[in-house]
Amino acid sequence: MSATAVSSGDRLSFTIFVAVVLHAILIFGIAFTVPRIELPNVMEVTLAQHRSTTADKDADFLAQANQKGSGSLDKAALITSPHQSRFHDSQIQEIQPEESRQAMAASEAKNRQVVTTTAKSRRSHNNRNSSELRQEETEIRDAQLAMAWQSSEISSLEARLSARKQAYAKRPKVRTVATISTKYDRDATYVDAFRSRVEEIGNKNYPDEAKRRNMQGNVRLLVAILPSGRVKDITVLKSSGHSILDQAARQSVRLAEPFMPFPASIRKDTDILQVIRTWKFSTSDVMTAEN
Repeated sequence: MSATAVSSGDRLSFTIFVAVVLHAILIFGIAFTVPRIELPNVMEVTLAQHRSTTADKDADFLAQANQKGSGSLDKAALITSPHQSRFHDSQIQEIQPEESRQAMAASEAKNRQVVTTTAKSRRSHNNRNSSELRQEETEIRDAQLAMAWQSSEISSLEARLSARKQAYAKRPKVRTVATISTKYDRDATYVDAFRSRVEEIGNKNYPDEAKRRNMQGNVRLLVAILPSGRVKDITVLKSSGHSILDQAARQSVRLAEPFMPFPASIRKDTDILQVIRTWKFSTSDVMTAEN
């Protein structure tokens, strides 16, 4: 079975037919209408939040109790929440988007950070100033202590110097007269009288053992004489080599005192007169003073 071939002419004729039909519908107003469905009367129900003793004749909604309508809307509207709002405002405020709130929060955090950083910087500066102040106070105290110590040390040195001066001033004036010094007139007479007195007493008390043993030798003595003529001290400057002769020289001086008191010429500048003489013991049993 073979199919009938459709020529291009047939397709053109069919297309023209369909176009004519569509134009006829548009021209002659042929229209299709959808049947209208009638809806029953509907009464919306809501929840009354504020009870009223009187009923509203023109109620917009059904509820469990009477309630007077209120608000600033032109048309009746249902409540969107069964809970009463804790915030009341008569004006409509613009609500900031989330991005704006985040930007403001970031700005406030930055400001707090700046304030915190500034406060920390101030505290650090204050702490640094406080540390520097404490260091300066410590240095001042150290300097004051050093000055006080130096002042105390100076005072101590001055006190010691003053004590030494006083001690030196109170120290007796000592003059030493050797054999060569007897050239001075004021000392020569006194020293010669001293020599003569010691020789006299020494020869009277010459030690018997020295005579028996035929001892000889020289003893150099330093005799310290006070203004009263009393002997303060006797020092052996050079020994004879024999203790008997050294002791005999010392004993001769002790037995010869007191000597003459100091004359005014000696007393005026002398508290102690030290006389140095050499006493010679010879084989002839004689004690003499050498010049």
